This record gives sequence, structure tokens and C-alpha cells, in this order.
Amino acid sequence: MQNFRKYLQSFPHFTSSNWEAAFPYLKKISIKKGAFFLEEGKICRQVAFIEKGLFRTFYLRDGEEITTCFCKENTITCSYKSLITQSPSDLSIQAIEDCELVAFKYEDLQKLYSKDLFWQQVGRLAAENEFMIMEHYTRFINDLPALSRYQQILKNDPTLLQRVPLVYLASYLQIKPETLSRIRKKMATS
Repeated sequence: MQNFRKYLQSFPHFTSSNWEAAFPYLKKISIKKGAFFLEEGKICRQVAFIEKGLFRTFYLRDGEEITTCFCKENTITCSYKSLITQSPSDLSIQAIEDCELVAFKYEDLQKLYSKDLFWQQVGRLAAENEFMIMEHYTRFINDLPALSRYQQILKNDPTLLQRVPLVYLASYLQIKPETLSRIRKKMATS
């Protein structure tokens, strides 16, 4: 749980008492590769910090999986819409690797919000960060051609290419796997 503590220390006004207040509510969870943190149609009842591993967030469109996010170490994962509204999620969150998480139940997070402004700040800043990530992804998909999208990943997060199966990466780039293969081949020869 030390990575989660370090994450919290990055927020203004962190104190040891903030950590101690949260500690009774924290739960360590292990999720095997291929298993789900959340399945579409179920209510997201917890938010998790990823200590180790990689997840993908996806939804179904006409029976096809559309990957919208890769969540890796030192980030938060959940379906915010489902968590906040406590309604069924239209997203699934699946482990791409074996994962270790530190999780809060929704009810426990609400208790922390009511006890301490620090936790309200953490919730707000985490939600704002999620919003910025989704806004960036929308622009990424809508404004860049496929080759440029792939080049951005090579530039900004090259380790993702070793960790993510090509079919999931193609889905994230919103291209067919064959198109991704052609792009990779073209880049390798140039």
C-alpha cells in the first residue's frame, strides 16, 4: 500500500492522519489476467488504486469491443458514472495482466468525504484528472489520423506497446488489427 500512500502524498494538505483515517477502509484486491474489476451492466461499488498491473476499459458497440482507456500502475480505476450514480455501468474494466489493487467501497469513500476536506479534494482532483484523460482521448481519436495516433503512443507511452495485445491496441486506436499491422510494418521499414 506504499504506492497508494505516495500517490496521496502528491495531493496538497496530505497528513499522516489522512492516511490513518483511510486505512481501516482500504482493501487489497488481486485480480488475475483476463478477470474483471467491473462488468458492463453491474454497478460500480468501489474505486481502486492500481498498485501493480494493467487494465483496459471498454464498451460494446454492435457486439464489437471498443477500448477507451488503459489504466496502469499508480492510477485510479472505476466507472465514475456508475460509481457516482450507483447505476449499472455501460463499461467493463478487465485485467490485461495480473493486478494488485487498493480499493475503497463507495460507502466508505462517502464517509471519508464527510469527515475530512482532504478526501473531498482527492475525489475532486481524481475526477478532474479522469475528465481530462477522456477529453484528451476524444480529441486524440477525432483529430488525428491513425498513423499519428500510433506515433503518439510510441512517443508518449512506448511501454504500452509491449504490455497490450495488438487487438486491444487496435481497438483503442479505433482501427482494424490489419490496419495496425500495416502501420507497424510501414514504421519498421522507414
